[in-house]
Order: sequence, then C-alpha cells, then structure tokens
Amino acid sequence: MLDEQKRAGKIRHLGVSILGKGSELQTREAHQVGAEVLQVIYNRLDRRPEQTVFPHAEEYNLGILARVPLASGLLTGKFRPGAVFSANDVRATFDSEKMQSDLAEVERLRATEVPPGIPMGQWALAWCLKNPIVSCVIPGCKNPAQVEANAQAAEVLKNV
Repeated sequence: MLDEQKRAGKIRHLGVSILGKGSELQTREAHQVGAEVLQVIYNRLDRRPEQTVFPHAEEYNLGILARVPLASGLLTGKFRPGAVFSANDVRATFDSEKMQSDLAEVERLRATEVPPGIPMGQWALAWCLKNPIVSCVIPGCKNPAQVEANAQAAEVLKNV
C-alpha cells in the first residue's frame, strides 16, 4: 500500500516514529515498508537510542529525527532542582524522583558541558545534531522568539 502511494506521488518520503523497546524489530520493519527515517526520543538526558536504535538505523541506512530534544523543556535551563509544575502541565505527571534526578543532571551539564555564553537550549539542540546519524531535531516552541532561538542551534553546532 505504501509503495503504491509512493508511485502515485502521494507519499514523497516515509518516516516511522518508534519507541526504544523492540527497536531492532521496529527498525527492520520500518526499513521493509520503505521508511527512510525513524523518529525517536533522543536528548542529552535520554541517550538510550545510541545503543538501542542507532546501530540498526545505520545498518539499514535510515536517518534519525530526534524528538523531544529539549527533554520536555528541562534542557532549556529554565528549571532548577526543586521545580514544581502546575497540575495542567504534562511534566506534573512525570515521576517526581526521576524529574529531580534529571534536574540535578541538567545542573551538572550546565556546569561541565555547556560552553560559557551559549544558551542551554541551543546547546542541547546542537548536541543532538552533532551526532552524524541525526538528520533533524524536532523541538517544541510556543512563540516566534523560541523558533528563532532554536534556529540559532545551527550556529552553536559549529562550536560544539
């Protein structure tokens, strides 16, 4: 069906969003249906795809779209350990121990990996993009200023 839609010109490129679990099977099946790229959650706080997905994507010559590259906003640097999210914020549903651990890790990254003068969010996007298998990042944004700031990650990439 997908091949037929490609031949008809209705599908130009095909990508598949996968979970980290069962990634070898998911990657093989994505390749078999003609996918060219996989979308996975990948960021500096969640590097599991480097072990579970990327080797298989390389084997099948598939690109990677890094989803949630700012770790639900944690890697923007706006939040500190002890941060509390309002009940209508999806982050309020995250495991609180994991959240505090991640926020502590963000502080460590800020101190040890983020170059001085570089906004943390731009650094986090550039960090994802420096991996040659990552074709693109998919950051969320709420306003034009965030779009512009995210676009600056391309310049930061030259220095990371």
